[in-house]
Amino acid sequence: MELKATSSKTLYVLLGTLLALALMMVFTTKASAHGYVDGPKSRALLCKEGVNKNCGAIVYEPHSLEAPGNFPSAGAADGKIASANGAFPELDAQTATRWAKVPMTSGANTFTWTLTAAHATDKWDYYITKEGWDPNSPLKRSDLELFCTINDGGKRPDFSVSHNCVVPERTGYHVILAYWEVYDTANAFYNVIDANFDGGFIPPGDGDGDGDGDGDGDGDGNVAEWSPSAVYLNGDRVSYNGAIYEAKWWTQNEQPGNSQVWALVSGSDNGGGDGDNNGGTDGDNGAIAAWDSKKAYVSGDQVTYNGIVYKAQWWTLGETPSSSAVWQAIN
Repeated sequence: MELKATSSKTLYVLLGTLLALALMMVFTTKASAHGYVDGPKSRALLCKEGVNKNCGAIVYEPHSLEAPGNFPSAGAADGKIASANGAFPELDAQTATRWAKVPMTSGANTFTWTLTAAHATDKWDYYITKEGWDPNSPLKRSDLELFCTINDGGKRPDFSVSHNCVVPERTGYHVILAYWEVYDTANAFYNVIDANFDGGFIPPGDGDGDGDGDGDGDGDGNVAEWSPSAVYLNGDRVSYNGAIYEAKWWTQNEQPGNSQVWALVSGSDNGGGDGDNNGGTDGDNGAIAAWDSKKAYVSGDQVTYNGIVYKAQWWTLGETPSSSAVWQAIN
């Protein structure tokens, strides 16, 4: 009898262990696949960098745009494609000027993903909005056409993945959907890219009626007072001790005049700032300073590199002027 009881106990322990392992495998599979498009920069990544504003929680996790797969026959619903089926609803806002647009050209292009956790992959699909699509209406299936597919057949990718695709002929503003379908779960990742096929980078507009202005107002055209409890993003302006400051990147409870995140726009800076408010000059004679790989630059800052003057189109750090779209040569 004692032997039988011991055997039964051992069996229960074994069954419990197997069940726990099975549950761990399920949850690990669900959580292990994450990534975002960083070349050309996706809407979500530009939110994280503070270029796009009023983005919601995606600024903390641009890698988490996960929703059911099997798109377009299933998956994210029309009107919720950009947000991964409503996971980050702010991303579904769609007007002609709501989002920053990165420069692109038709023809050969390389799309690069950064994966925070690689996972076995079925395929990667790339869609683009059709000519004549409505940029003032939330993205839907009928707006899109497939132009590139990369089949992985279940293999596990590297943490950086690049795909060479031929983008159809387009002009003006178009949206590209980069879609990553996981192999052994029912989920996929949805990243949209706002592209300008007519030239350079276009910052978010402030006249589209959706509250996406420069983030610095208090509703009556005046710059609001800095609040230590408020969260500010790149481009937001505040007043503090009679001066106007502009945020260079995400910040909270960092006092204007005493933190390099704030650039002095107008008025007197009586704080202990670091002198990083000169828009790229050397602070002595107004000459344009040489590019510094360890310095953060914001839209409009100018630097010299290899004898050429470049202007930053959005926030950047460590991106070489001659080899990054963030920098525009101006002479």
